[in-house]
Amino acid sequence: MNIVVQKYGGTSVNKPELRQMIVENIADAKEKGLNPVVVVSAMGRQGEPYATDTLLEMLPNGEAVDPRNRDLLISCGEIISCVIVAEDIKKAGYATKALTGYQAGIKTNGIYGNSDIVDIDTSIILNILKENIVPVIAGFQGQGEGYDITTLGRGGSDITATALGAFLNAECIEIYTDVDGVMTADPKVVGDAHIIKKIDYEEVFQLAEFGAKVIHPRAVEYAQKGGVPVVVLNTCKGRSNGGTIISKVPKSWTDNKIFTAITSKDKQVQIKVKSTGSEENLFDALAQSHISIDMINIFIGETVFIIDREDLHKAQEILGDMNLEYEIKKDCSKITIVGSRIAGVPGIIAKIMSALSSQNIKVWQSSDSYTTISILVDKADEKKTVALLHEKIF
Repeated sequence: MNIVVQKYGGTSVNKPELRQMIVENIADAKEKGLNPVVVVSAMGRQGEPYATDTLLEMLPNGEAVDPRNRDLLISCGEIISCVIVAEDIKKAGYATKALTGYQAGIKTNGIYGNSDIVDIDTSIILNILKENIVPVIAGFQGQGEGYDITTLGRGGSDITATALGAFLNAECIEIYTDVDGVMTADPKVVGDAHIIKKIDYEEVFQLAEFGAKVIHPRAVEYAQKGGVPVVVLNTCKGRSNGGTIISKVPKSWTDNKIFTAITSKDKQVQIKVKSTGSEENLFDALAQSHISIDMINIFIGETVFIIDREDLHKAQEILGDMNLEYEIKKDCSKITIVGSRIAGVPGIIAKIMSALSSQNIKVWQSSDSYTTISILVDKADEKKTVALLHEKIF
């Protein structure tokens, strides 16, 4: 069965004219002999009635809310979307069936707020497709232990789509959004950013991991493991626009391209922990609390790393319980340059630091790998840094 998974983000489902584009994309896929499986996000963004952040604002207890209740609430946004989109498709003359994650056979590891998909009962969707019905599935959610609904974290609908693509052995996964594809930088920050027509799974994973919002890094993992290509497209321009193809791209040593793209991630907090000999179990404690750490620098007198701002409260509790001395710097942004052959090319770091110094941009921390160079700057300097570095390296 020739299956294409089409995922539509929040800004692709919140207006009737955009949902009409979904209908047209389904019609185009069917004309080409494909069986579309549709995955949708909650409608719109913060401030719009059914967006995830809007639902979260309704909670009276804020961060203290019961995590099971939180997941139950925010799963409603995608359920609303899948019903509305299904009815629009039905109105256009196609048979459809709206499904929650649980009804679609999606099973998770049961972690509230940040679940992984561990299995999908594909017989449910395959049987629907055999009846020439278009399944419209609520992204971002699945069945945890028992009958509990658990959510997949930010970008969870991307994860739903690529996991479905892998489990269903789809021909491709189409991610529809409000941009033309994966770009060399955020076009809202860099006016001359351009589309990357083809990009390897590993490179786009790095971009997603370090802040690019086009696709979630865990979603890339599912697609790569399943060997299913992903196409990032603009909802308003449809399936024929081209966009960006994410797949296994053979490396060519004759290719002169060093840099692929530059991205940024805000809401980062730098933590400096004074070395006293008792901090050796800190990383284990942070991991057990599901706190991801990054840009780790270990010195004789101190250990420095960064975390997401939303994890700061939990991290401070751990640091306090361990009686560790520490300093915190809030309002930071991590800027990352991604490229397939960065390592071994002399002068790159010097060029970056010289450019930033010329604009009085303070670098608080740096790290690098074979394919990335990352720097930590003040949030206030984020956009200026991205624009400046894009100008210098592209």
